[in-house]
Amino acid sequence: MRSFFILALFVICFQTAHANPCDQPIQLSKVDNYIYLQGHLCPGDGKKFIQYMSGPGKGVSLIRLSSGGGNGADAVEIGRYLRANKMTTWTDGRQDKCASACNRVFAGGVQRIYSHANYIETGKNPKQQFGLGYHHPNVNGDFRAAEDWYQKGIVPYLKDMLPPKAFNWVYKTDTGNMTPSMFWLNGSQALELGIATSQQAPR
Repeated sequence: MRSFFILALFVICFQTAHANPCDQPIQLSKVDNYIYLQGHLCPGDGKKFIQYMSGPGKGVSLIRLSSGGGNGADAVEIGRYLRANKMTTWTDGRQDKCASACNRVFAGGVQRIYSHANYIETGKNPKQQFGLGYHHPNVNGDFRAAEDWYQKGIVPYLKDMLPPKAFNWVYKTDTGNMTPSMFWLNGSQALELGIATSQQAPR
């Protein structure tokens, strides 16, 4: 049973951007005073991120996120590393999409910056391309099949990372959106909920 659960952590993806999203796993680059994480989260990307932070990313505490999602286990692995190392996460609502598994990484920041996102209307909007987006995880498109993993792998993590008001909103939103479509979050609301801790873009 334990081996099955561990395997499930690595095979569950939150949303695929194209047929073979892991042909283009995350890319990490140092830009000014931050590390930019971009692309689909694939199995093994958690370890890839940690290795990068002990090499080219050493000493940098600000992580900018732009990802449509991917592997939930790796998102949790990265998020817990960020929290343990007191790092800051940042997503810009005008330029970055941090949806599905990416918002789990965002939650890992001790400080969580969500800039330029007040124009976003909270809710579903198929035309929205940037910002924080939420939905329930799925296994190859089957949202019910991911419920056990969600309850055992994601829920405890989110409770550890977020204040109660923020956790309750995310949980209600995730479980109420078992579809591929994202439920987008406005910047001011994210701040009020405690999902974000700041709206001020870093300088």
